Amino acid sequence: MNVNLRRHTYIIQTGIFIILLIAFSACGADKEKSTLHLNKGIELIYKARHQEALQELNLAVQYNSASHEAFYYRGACKRNLNDVEGAMSDYKKAVELNPDFADAHFSLGQLYDFLNDHKMACYYYLKAEALGRPNTNEYTRWCK
Repeated sequence: MNVNLRRHTYIIQTGIFIILLIAFSACGADKEKSTLHLNKGIELIYKARHQEALQELNLAVQYNSASHEAFYYRGACKRNLNDVEGAMSDYKKAVELNPDFADAHFSLGQLYDFLNDHKMACYYYLKAEALGRPNTNEYTRWCK
């Protein structure tokens, strides 16, 4: 009886594990859908259709919350919509996800410059320059 109980418990635990594995794998990132929405959002930004772009970029982030590019472009879109706090948050998330993403550092520098926080602006400009972002010398020459 004890052996049957252990076997039965093992079967139930294995079944629960398989169900949870299937459930969590279905909830994971869908990079293909994210990329489609990201590309559509970028296209809409270039067409200055920022509200529509924001909807696409929200979907890109929803489908892949690990996409530093989706956060970066959503930040750019929010900046175009004058949502400085939202842009700041998204740029910071892009940097968190990819610390070597020079464009996100540079964009943070621009936002801090806009907010007249020159110390933080210089921090991010210099970081972008160190990461190899071209044409930053016009921004960093005041920082040194």
